Amino acid sequence: MLAQPTITKARDAEPALDQQHLYRLGLDHVRRLARRIWTDHNVHDPGITTLELLTYALTDLTYRASFPVEDLIAGADDSSSPLFTARRILPNRPLTLLDYRKLLIDLKDVKNAWIEPEEQIYWADPLKGELLWEDSGGPGVREVHLRGLYRVRVELMEGVEADRMDEVLEAVMETLQANRNLCEDFVEIVPVEQQGFVLCAELELAPDADVSRVEADVLFQVSQYLAPPVSNYSLSEMLERYSAQEIFDGPVLEHGFIDDAELARADLRTEIRLSDVINIVMDIEGVRAVVDIVINPEGAETLANKWLVHVDAGRQPVLSRQGSRLVCYKRNMPVVANRQEVEDRFAELAAQARRKLETPNAYDLPVPRGRDRRTGGYHSFQNHFPALYGLGEVGLPSGASPKRQAQAFQLKAYLLFFDQVMADYCAQLARVKDLFATDPDLEQTCFHQVVDSFADFGNIYEAGMTVDKLQEGEEAVWIERRNRFLDHLIARFAERFHDYASIMRSAFGAGEESLIPVKGEFLRGYPERGAERGLAYNHTLKDPEDLWNTDKVSGLERRVASLLGIPNASRRNLSEVPDDLHVETAMTPGDEYLFRVRHRETGQILLTSSTRYSTRARAKAAARRALHFAQMPASCERKRASDGKYYFNVTDDTGSVIARRIRYFDSPEQANAAIEELTAYVRTHYSEEGMFLIENILLRPEREGERFLPICVDPNCSDCAEDDPYSYRVHIVLPAFAGRFNNMSFRRFAEEVIREETPAHILPRICWAGSEDMAKLDGAYRAWLEARAKGSNDHGARLAELIDILYRVKSVYPSQRLVDCDCGEEEPKFILGQTALGSAESNEE
Repeated sequence: MLAQPTITKARDAEPALDQQHLYRLGLDHVRRLARRIWTDHNVHDPGITTLELLTYALTDLTYRASFPVEDLIAGADDSSSPLFTARRILPNRPLTLLDYRKLLIDLKDVKNAWIEPEEQIYWADPLKGELLWEDSGGPGVREVHLRGLYRVRVELMEGVEADRMDEVLEAVMETLQANRNLCEDFVEIVPVEQQGFVLCAELELAPDADVSRVEADVLFQVSQYLAPPVSNYSLSEMLERYSAQEIFDGPVLEHGFIDDAELARADLRTEIRLSDVINIVMDIEGVRAVVDIVINPEGAETLANKWLVHVDAGRQPVLSRQGSRLVCYKRNMPVVANRQEVEDRFAELAAQARRKLETPNAYDLPVPRGRDRRTGGYHSFQNHFPALYGLGEVGLPSGASPKRQAQAFQLKAYLLFFDQVMADYCAQLARVKDLFATDPDLEQTCFHQVVDSFADFGNIYEAGMTVDKLQEGEEAVWIERRNRFLDHLIARFAERFHDYASIMRSAFGAGEESLIPVKGEFLRGYPERGAERGLAYNHTLKDPEDLWNTDKVSGLERRVASLLGIPNASRRNLSEVPDDLHVETAMTPGDEYLFRVRHRETGQILLTSSTRYSTRARAKAAARRALHFAQMPASCERKRASDGKYYFNVTDDTGSVIARRIRYFDSPEQANAAIEELTAYVRTHYSEEGMFLIENILLRPEREGERFLPICVDPNCSDCAEDDPYSYRVHIVLPAFAGRFNNMSFRRFAEEVIREETPAHILPRICWAGSEDMAKLDGAYRAWLEARAKGSNDHGARLAELIDILYRVKSVYPSQRLVDCDCGEEEPKFILGQTALGSAESNEE
């Protein structure tokens, strides 16, 4: 029998849901504020009545706010959710060797896989300060063992034909390279060597046992024991043993889950215990007794110990069905199985096991679907006042005097203040889904509604009152509130952006509005930013579009770019601003040239040259220079015209105007918004900001005669890689002249971010290259990538060129000019160790 629904007499543990508690708090507050002028706190007092009804209404608001999150974000349109599913947000790219094994076992035709470190030895000659292919026998020559190289052995499913073996191994290599960790590489994929074993046994069967079925089951189960497959499980099966965080820890698989503990035990077998085989056979239905049994390696005549049979190191034991022999008895009489039925039954069992392993299983935990509670609906608490007050639908008596009617309207207007606050609270609850959205176009964080649920509301509001009028005035607070909501979401992922915000404000004068798209983009791509932070790029890709001008870079590069607000993380030329059809030059009537920068979509002129140039080439160069400085808000000089309007110019590092925005604004806020829009647009489409991340392990020579990386043999040097310049080392090269990289404060912040985000076992060498060195590195890096992809004979020469420029490039500092000692504080300072002495720019006119 169902229990009768009841309302508990116990007070709610949440104070905001206890009306009497709220009433007492309000009454105490009234006594503190008005103890000298208000002493009648009895129930007949109108103020006490108002307090009682307000505290009751507040409990309703608290009740609505305590709804589950899935209810608060639900609505009439529940087709999308701002929440990530477990399969999207919890997994990561393969990191450990077990992760890689899972990924390979999940492939079709792969039964198991083992990954082992690959031995790669060079020799270091400390006298010559170089690496050698072989031991030269010279004094002090020592071995150098490279780390991070792996060899993979794969066990294929039974029945994979020899002509398909290469295809399967190629798929294995593609999978590994697409999921490679930084500073690691897979050098060889080979099928595991097999060692055959034969089973000989005499079995006593039950009288009603199917001999063919029993024999097939014995052969199949023993085969599974010798070479056990790694079982996969459904989501429901895993939830019985693990939490969701534990289940989804690891790479995304297509055929269910693999248990880490089982996978760790599924290593290559080194010995076979006959007692285990007996237990397996005895568990098969129809077997009553094992009269005699032995399992031997193929070709072996005698065994030293039949109870413990050794398997050759590095080989996979398999059962040879053709060499095995089973003799079955019923009531001590031999019975013979039908060979065809045995083979058919064995094939059926093998097919069933394979289907389970290779059947796609699109597992995921769905986002909880909430119920739309319509939290935005609000009913005025004025309707709950006693009829004596004349506030309800009935109103005042017909004979009420004008003064009494005016008093009722005054009370309505006074109570509307409380009504409006609570109604807006409900409107906010109804838009929780929007408040925590990452949509870059969202420009509202305060939501309102007109309270029209009490009598004569039209006489209280001014004529034509709408929600838009209630919305007026939010422009001053929405940017700050929008950043706070995004900061809250970022903190949910244990990330932070306050350091980036501080450096952008202090170094470049950036406004809070410019941070909103950076934070939103970071949050929208966070599943990839989080899962791929240690992912390297696939260096086996060969198509030209995958080598240069491509976004197929490492996960670390993409993550660092998002944390530094770099909109373009692709691998491209970083030595100059890219040419663009929307940066145009035009001839003036005086046979001179000027430049214009147009918006790609609207065609609006964003920048115009401040002067004219004698040649088209000089105008083009000036446009590139203007785009360079327009990426920094501090280079946009705010001005006020004689008519009170506002405008801005783009200035260079000397303070000279190099471009203008031919548009006037009514307020400084509008001008600042236009500046932030311009800098964001230019940084997105014309930014020189970017980076090259070059893994040293990929620079190892492929054949004798090719160039080694240089080594450092100085025992007092703490910054070098000692004898091994390859293992877990990366070069990160950034253009020192690009946009914000000219600023030393931002440069130090960028270095801190890079070192924090680089995996702890990897040593990054960070270099800020000048324009000439970056241009050489652009060419050398691209040429090496192309030669490596083609496997051309000049790979060695391209590698040597890349190594030369990579180790020759040195960090450069932003140039600064010496000024008089009595110059003002606003003049930039020349700081030793952080700036370089520059010279005046040549006149381009």
